Amino acid sequence: MAQPALLVNLRTHHAQAGDTTLAAGSVIGVDFWGEPSYTVREDGPNIVFTFSSTALNMPSGEFRVTDAVVKAVTIFEQDSQKVELTIERYFPGPWHINKDPGPLCHYHVYIDPSPLFPFFANKVILLDPWARPCVVSPTGLAETIPTYDIARRLGRLLAAVNANPHFSSFSPAFPTLSPTAIRSGHRCHVVLSLATLYNPTQPRSGFGILYLPASPGSPRLANVLKQELQQKLPLSLISEGTTSSHLLREIQAPGAVVKVGSISHRIDEGLLRDIDYKQKVAQGIFNALRRFFVSR
Repeated sequence: MAQPALLVNLRTHHAQAGDTTLAAGSVIGVDFWGEPSYTVREDGPNIVFTFSSTALNMPSGEFRVTDAVVKAVTIFEQDSQKVELTIERYFPGPWHINKDPGPLCHYHVYIDPSPLFPFFANKVILLDPWARPCVVSPTGLAETIPTYDIARRLGRLLAAVNANPHFSSFSPAFPTLSPTAIRSGHRCHVVLSLATLYNPTQPRSGFGILYLPASPGSPRLANVLKQELQQKLPLSLISEGTTSSHLLREIQAPGAVVKVGSISHRIDEGLLRDIDYKQKVAQGIFNALRRFFVSR
């Protein structure tokens, strides 16, 4: 009797090590010892694979992905030698699968980000990374290093779905946009300031969300930012409320200040130096913008 293939591993693009580039699309990798046969169907936005002559050699259950287009992947054994894998997407859309055969057989499911294009097309998002000279970590990390890096990563994600990210200060990769230009008629749909929490005398680990209550759309934007970042980040929300940000008061568009961690706290400082953490912040903010534009 032939031995069943063994499903041994599930991979996502954002689980890779190193300085991977955030992508608007998604890649779900599934690894088997042996080569299973499968059928596939679409159930609303979800993609459902049924692998026959297959046994599960990893935990079953739901695995959260929460990238730009995939919410989660669920794996469970239907019955003897049959495994069902469901990719839960936010929207239906194009996808394809590649097979890399061998003793360890790899399947890669590529999910296209094009369903997001209508929601982000031509949306001008102003990214404002803070660079306060006095704000440094206990070991000398300047605030501008993590805030600019997160803004750059977020800008790439936004550009990949046909949005128009701009910076409030010079960036070699993105155009700049000033309050004066906006008052003169340049469009701006959302303003996002990126900062750190700073309290060197009593440092607390966590992140914060601040907004202008009187600004149309800002309370809703702050709420979805809070929800999405709480899903993505290992830190707790410790600062939530209003801001007196001059930039947000000048621009009549929904906006918020995202304080991405406490630069005064040694644990948070380590995270603010970490590529994976900064990717998660950028992805969480992108996910919040997706919800904000989709539900308008």
